[in-house]
Amino acid sequence: MNCALEVCGSTKIQNPSESDIRQAVSALDTKHNDAFLILGPTNMTYSQVTGDLKVGFELGHQELTLKNHFRAKRDCTADEIVPAFVEYSIGSKD
Repeated sequence: MNCALEVCGSTKIQNPSESDIRQAVSALDTKHNDAFLILGPTNMTYSQVTGDLKVGFELGHQELTLKNHFRAKRDCTADEIVPAFVEYSIGSKD
């Protein structure tokens, strides 16, 4: 899957590696900026994570329209977020 990783609304990384994803998740800080990552093939289909290492993360997903925007899981750890984003970036359906 051809994906872009958007970091806090500014930086975009095309087809991010696991290392890129891990670094971006670890760098999120809710005290200093908008702490979110968006990973997806389009502006309307993506997975999103908000939070940071201290407060935990919330994972969400959107499919094609705003009506299909869902909160997938709360209170996630970085060790849960990174593999989920890696699998999504390579098109895994698991």
